[in-house]
Amino acid sequence: MEELLALIALLEIEGVGGRQIRKLRRSWGNLAALWDIKQSTALPPSLQAHLSELPALRKRAETILQTCESLGINVIPYYDAQFPPLLEEVTPPPPILYKKGPHPLIGQPLVAVVGTRKPTPYGMKVTEYFVEALVDAGVGIVSGLAYGIDAQAHRITLQKGGKTIAILAHGLDQIYPPTHRRLAEAILAEGAWLSEYPPGTKLHPLHFPYRNRLIAGLAHVTLIIESRRKGGALFTARAAFEANRPVFAVPGDIFSYASEGTHALIAEQVAQIATSPQKVLEELRTQTEKLPLPNPAPAAEAMPDDPLWAEIYTLTAKAPRHIDELCTALGRSITEIAAVLMAMEIEGWVIQKPGGFVIRGYPPNAKS
Repeated sequence: MEELLALIALLEIEGVGGRQIRKLRRSWGNLAALWDIKQSTALPPSLQAHLSELPALRKRAETILQTCESLGINVIPYYDAQFPPLLEEVTPPPPILYKKGPHPLIGQPLVAVVGTRKPTPYGMKVTEYFVEALVDAGVGIVSGLAYGIDAQAHRITLQKGGKTIAILAHGLDQIYPPTHRRLAEAILAEGAWLSEYPPGTKLHPLHFPYRNRLIAGLAHVTLIIESRRKGGALFTARAAFEANRPVFAVPGDIFSYASEGTHALIAEQVAQIATSPQKVLEELRTQTEKLPLPNPAPAAEAMPDDPLWAEIYTLTAKAPRHIDELCTALGRSITEIAAVLMAMEIEGWVIQKPGGFVIRGYPPNAKS
């Protein structure tokens, strides 16, 4: 608790960010050392003028934690096991996260789906097409709760019974835009709201680029559906590209302003062309194999006793698999694998999704 208070207090000082926090912790061993400092010379030059402010900063940090507790907000410092490792690769890396909702942020393949606030009917239809297929394959959807494509991505995910994460550019004691309050509340059933700003932080235009880099950083793959030349979605795409994550852009009408940005991303080779969800899922599978999914609840893994069942359960560990892939990998006929999958699904070991995709289940008392 003392270290968390110190982290929050330090972040209340203007100009202190993720990189400096990490440097201080490497130097001190524990950020709680802040409370034992009596001489300003023990602080870095940029912090020496704030020594006298420590009691007030501590009080502010205590208030923030109390507010989080009352609102059901989970505070995740960067050194916590719950902190998503993928976010260490964004620039600058966030020092802390505030999360509301049950989604653990890790353990599920994630795709960021973002785009213009003023989409065309084509853009809305394309978003529905891609998101439905991604959710059916067991993928979680990350977006920013904004008007247009973002809201459509969240909405379709919920309609399909999927999990979605809304990353916000303000404290979690408020929702912007206010008209999306009902949508935001629905997300909390199985998803989450996420921010790097403590409760009480108001929306500011400068927060949006930082929010967008979190969207890109949390996801394994980013998909852009309609963006103008100066849209925020382009910032998300470039942030993903800089973090070495695959970026896809859906081509649109060459005469439409809503597709100028996506076409530019494709022309600059920042984004690959996305004409079907299958291509995104193939890349996602490759990406999740390169960046393994941490287990949000480490435990001794249960395995089916049947060797074939165990092989299928292992193959579906990191990403959705198509039944054709399973047949090829196991050297079995589709008739045999289909029958095995049906039996495994009855006992909870796997879940079969539309389109022939198979994801791993969560059997509490499964028996083979």
